[in-house]
Amino acid sequence: MIVSFFLLGQWQLHRAADLKASVKPVVDIAEVPLAQIFEAGQKFSSAQSNRRVTLSGKYIANFYVISEKVRSEVSLFKGESGSILVLRGVGAPARLNESVTIAGRLTSPRGDNTDPNSNAPGQLSRIDPVLIAGQFDRLINGYVTAYAERGLATTSMKFAIAESAPLAVKKVPGFYWQHLLYVVLWWMLILMVIYLWARTIRIERKIGMLT
Repeated sequence: MIVSFFLLGQWQLHRAADLKASVKPVVDIAEVPLAQIFEAGQKFSSAQSNRRVTLSGKYIANFYVISEKVRSEVSLFKGESGSILVLRGVGAPARLNESVTIAGRLTSPRGDNTDPNSNAPGQLSRIDPVLIAGQFDRLINGYVTAYAERGLATTSMKFAIAESAPLAVKKVPGFYWQHLLYVVLWWMLILMVIYLWARTIRIERKIGMLT
């Protein structure tokens, strides 16, 4: 019971942290190199969603997705922290193996298919690194939705989003102080269990002495 109550309190503490992170004005957070906050093998968290990041490296493969009859270019970008898919937008495929710096927003993998009938070479049914896991190593979970790209020979693009585009609202059920109150409640139950446990042992010892 003590372990269960402790884990429940810890879970509520994490929910409070997620809720606090979800209401931060992410658009106001400065761009940071992706390698500072995310790397291959790391689990994607809600606190990282929509963070503005920069990447330096090169594109190593081109793909595309079709959503509502619009073809969007998706390329695999290789940087110092691993390889990550980049949703670039509408335009020409990326130039491969050339140094480039991109800026965009870190986005969680898509769970829905953009085109369930995709079977053409290079076409992805959704933007998810799981689909190319057997072809490339050190894949970073999620993808980057680009709004800027700088290189020696940058292609003409209509990027997927603008830098000042509205952010998707992330929702975590409940209120911040409500989650903290549950933390206190669960951990107070731990003290109650310890007290009852000690009291039971004391009573049993007294009965044993009388007998």
